[in-house]
Amino acid sequence: MALAPRLETFPQIRGSLKFYQVTAYITGVMLLLLCVEMVLKYAFGTEIEFGGAYGLIAFVPSGTVQAVNLSIGILIAHGWLYVVYLIACFRLWTFMRWPFLQLVLLATGGVVPFLSFIVEVNVTRRIKRYLASREAELVEVAD
Repeated sequence: MALAPRLETFPQIRGSLKFYQVTAYITGVMLLLLCVEMVLKYAFGTEIEFGGAYGLIAFVPSGTVQAVNLSIGILIAHGWLYVVYLIACFRLWTFMRWPFLQLVLLATGGVVPFLSFIVEVNVTRRIKRYLASREAELVEVAD
């Protein structure tokens, strides 16, 4: 028999679901920015410069960045935000008492472009449906 979430953790599940949703969207957007940056760098030999001689934001040849290198900034930001996303996934996975494979699926959302958006919608729908059905069962039992 699979373990079911405890009733006393339902408020924590809702909070961790909200945290997961926010981190999923932020990580997904940062991953898409990272993909664009990688295409610019490796297909076109261009990096993104912020605040340099060519204006506020400029595309310059790789290796010639004189000011702040936004390409590196995007890379670093996605890495750290992915760590926060993994914490959100772990927290949600723990409260829901899912099998380990579900955690792996949640984690892949931050490394496969567009997957975080798809997984987030499915997980949110699944959890909200589950919580509503469990609470409806409790109301029926109480009546």
